[in-house]
Amino acid sequence: TELEIQEVAEALRSGWITTGPRTKQLEKNLAEYCHTNKVVCLNSATAAEELNLRVLGIGEGDEVLVPAYTYTASASAAIHCGATVKFIDSQKDSVEMDYDAMEAAITEKTKAVITVDLGGIPCDYDRIYQAVIVVADCAHALGAERLGKMAGEIADFTSFSFHAVKNFTTAEGGASTWKSIPGIDDEELYHQYQLLSLHGQSKDAL
Repeated sequence: TELEIQEVAEALRSGWITTGPRTKQLEKNLAEYCHTNKVVCLNSATAAEELNLRVLGIGEGDEVLVPAYTYTASASAAIHCGATVKFIDSQKDSVEMDYDAMEAAITEKTKAVITVDLGGIPCDYDRIYQAVIVVADCAHALGAERLGKMAGEIADFTSFSFHAVKNFTTAEGGASTWKSIPGIDDEELYHQYQLLSLHGQSKDAL
């Protein structure tokens, strides 16, 4: 609409064409909306998912369980980290992964399961949480909720997509968020995401 065009023009006139005050405000708005302490905006949901895995220390020799029915990025993020992907087939007559098969696939090398809230329908997180760390691919699910909890506050780590075909878009882009972890400083974790996303750069572009 004309309102979005005006907002883009205002952003261009501000002197910021990359991560700046508007991005920081979006992070605050999303954190409030998702009921989390922090959100970090990134260039895509794929980058968000990869950084979720990297801050968990997942890499070579580790296994990550991924639903067989999903977009390629759900698996490629784990592969970029050097992890081995194990695909879990869908339930009969459902696009959700088979949770029995998921449990059977867990080995001592399994470090996380990537859940996919396909079409904005959250997975059965109560069942999944009995197994491993949950890294949710919520590319489709900003605004979705399950049992009174918003997508973003359910899984240990969550990635969102703001691609042009999603229900909320910045043309490209994405974000990561996480549940607060006792003993882990949210500000320090946010800073770690910033370093990973900006090639180690700790100051802003201006």
